[in-house]
Amino acid sequence: MIFTSYEFICVFLPASLIIFFAFSKLSCNAGICFLVVSSLLFYGVSGVKYFPALLISVCMNYFVCMKIESSAKKSWLISGVMFNILMLGYFKYAGNLPPGISFWTFSQIACLAEIYRSSIRLGGFTEYSAFAVFFPYMISGPVVNPRDILPQLRNESLYRPDYENIAKGITLFAIGLFKKVCFADMIASSVNANFVVYGGIKFSDAWLAALGYGMQLYFDFSGYSDMAVGIGLMFGLKLPANFESPYKSLSIIDFWRRWHMSLGAWIRDYIYIPLGGSRQGEMTRTRNVILAMLFTGLWHGLGWTFVVWGLAHGLMLAVNHTWRKFGFRLPALVSWGITFMCVIICWVIFRAESLNDAMTIIRAMMDFGNFALPNHDEKITSLLLFAALFMPNSRQILERFRPNIIWLVAAFGVVVISFVNLSGVSDFLYFQF
Repeated sequence: MIFTSYEFICVFLPASLIIFFAFSKLSCNAGICFLVVSSLLFYGVSGVKYFPALLISVCMNYFVCMKIESSAKKSWLISGVMFNILMLGYFKYAGNLPPGISFWTFSQIACLAEIYRSSIRLGGFTEYSAFAVFFPYMISGPVVNPRDILPQLRNESLYRPDYENIAKGITLFAIGLFKKVCFADMIASSVNANFVVYGGIKFSDAWLAALGYGMQLYFDFSGYSDMAVGIGLMFGLKLPANFESPYKSLSIIDFWRRWHMSLGAWIRDYIYIPLGGSRQGEMTRTRNVILAMLFTGLWHGLGWTFVVWGLAHGLMLAVNHTWRKFGFRLPALVSWGITFMCVIICWVIFRAESLNDAMTIIRAMMDFGNFALPNHDEKITSLLLFAALFMPNSRQILERFRPNIIWLVAAFGVVVISFVNLSGVSDFLYFQF
C-alpha cells in the first residue's frame, strides 16, 4: 500500500483516523496501541516476510535503550549502534531489502544516542513502538528524532481531534499528492528513457535526463514528505519538514540546509558533531564534512555512483566553507547558477547506472554543437523548473492557510485533479533507499 493508492486514500487513511480518535476516547494508551496496530497493518501490505526484521529491530533497540537508561554505559550504546549498522548493511546490500529499513533504523539509532545523553527518558514498549513504526514516516521518512516525537506521544491533547490540524494536514497531503502525480510522474518515463545511454546520447536528451531527474526527484520526494507530514498533522503529530525550496539555494551549504533536512540533521547530530565538527580547526572540519557526505552517499547505496556523488558534495562543501572563511562573495544570480549546475551534474552521477554512463551524459551536456529545439518533454521539464524556482513551497502555502470554504474547495480541487491522473502513478523514488 502506498500513499497514492485508492485504497489508502479512500479506505485506510480515513478509517485509521476515525478509529484512532474513537480508541483515544477510551484512553491514551488505547490510542497508542491502535497507532502501532495500524502501522503494522500498513507495513504488512508490503509483505509479511518483512515483519521479522522490523520486529527484531524494534525489540532489540528497546532492550538496549532500557540497558542504556539503567546503566548509562557507553558499551551498550556502541553495541546498539553496531547491531543497527550490521542489520542495515546485511539487508541493504545482500538483497531482499525490507521497505523503510534505512529510515526506521536511523530513527532508532537517534533514540539510543538521546537516551545515552539523557535528553529523553524511555517510556513503555508500546509508546516506543509507536515512535519507531508510525506509518507516515516509517517507509521513506522524514527521519524523526525521539526528542520531537516522544513528548508529543505523551501529550494528552494528541488524543483529541484538532480540526484545524486535520484541515491543514489534508491540505498538505493534497499538495504532496499533486506534486507526485501531476509533476514527478509526468516526466518519469522520458527521464528513464534518457538515462539509457547505450550508443551515446544527444545534447538535448542529456539535459532532459539531468534537469528532468532533478525535477522528478525533488517533486517525488518532497511530495512524499508533504503527504507524510500532512498525515502526521491529521493525527496531531508535528513531523519535521524535509524540504525548503532547495533549488533556490545560493550555495552548496545552503542547499544541504534545504534538501532532505531531516537526514541532514541526523548526519550533523550523529556523524559530523561526534567526529569533532569544526571544533579543532579547518583541516578537521574539512575531513569531517567529507566523511559525513561519504556516509550520506553510502546510505543511499554501495555503488560507486553513490560514493562519487557523496565525495563530490563533501568536496564542494569543504570549498564552500573555505570560500566563506575568506569572505569572498559573488552576485546572487552567479552564486545560484553555479550551485544549481553543480547539484544537477551530481544528480546525473547519483541516478546513472554506472560512472561510465554518467560521464557519457555529462559530456553530451557540454556538446553545444549538437543543440536542438525543445520538444514536448523538455517544455514539461521547463515548467517543473519554473515551479521549483518561483512558486511558493509547502510551508509558505500553509502559512497562508485559513480554515474556510475557499481552502476546502481548493484542496478538494487539487485532490480531484490528482485522482484523474492516479492510475499511472509509480512507486516513490526513495522507496529504494
